[in-house]
Amino acid sequence: MINLGFMKKKFLFILKILSFAFLYSAIFIVSVFFTMSILIKGKEIKAPNFVGKTLNDSYKIASQKNVRLKKIMGNYNKNYEPLTVIDQFPCYGVTIKEKSFVKVFVNSETSEVIVPDLTGYTLKNCKNMLKDNDLRKGYLSYIDADYIPVDFIIAQSYTAGTRILGGSKVDLLVSKGRKSRSYIMPDLIGKQAEKVVFFFESKGLKISKITQVPYHGLESGIIIKQFPSSGFRINSKNLISIQVSE
Repeated sequence: MINLGFMKKKFLFILKILSFAFLYSAIFIVSVFFTMSILIKGKEIKAPNFVGKTLNDSYKIASQKNVRLKKIMGNYNKNYEPLTVIDQFPCYGVTIKEKSFVKVFVNSETSEVIVPDLTGYTLKNCKNMLKDNDLRKGYLSYIDADYIPVDFIIAQSYTAGTRILGGSKVDLLVSKGRKSRSYIMPDLIGKQAEKVVFFFESKGLKISKITQVPYHGLESGIIIKQFPSSGFRINSKNLISIQVSE
């Protein structure tokens, strides 16, 4: 036979245990709820103004106002000094909780600049362009170029649009213009000056000085002296002179 008294006592015992368990669970949940409410609520303050302040000063302000900073470094604005806050989130004056994080965007110690396109400009213009972009003129190389005028930039060591550190040097390749064709100076002595002048001019050479001197026994217009002497290499930039019989 089933003992009803025993079963009743057992049922009441189990019910009592469940009641205690429920009570403790309820107390725990309520405690957690109140604790989280206190933590979440906190004291409300206005976000301090960090923009334009140095990073060190910003940390001091954050400590005084009981907020925490999360710095984000970058090359944001060359108008600001290095290690200066240029922006923040949340913005100045926004209501936040104490001990909240405020993101501050800080200019790096060494700023980067974008290399301009210098090709096609004169060397003089490039010097100003480099200065305006916080860059410096580096090593200059010169090369003959038939279709590019003298002193125009042909190439640069950093491609236009590249980001490099401010103050860096940019090497330049500069045009020397069309290469002058060179010749070996012929022996002109005893030749007619008129024909020699015509021949030289047809080769892009110019006799810059012609002096007439008396020479007994020689017809007029014959070359008796030349500079440079025969055998020297000459081009359009050389000064050539001759003396001819009067």
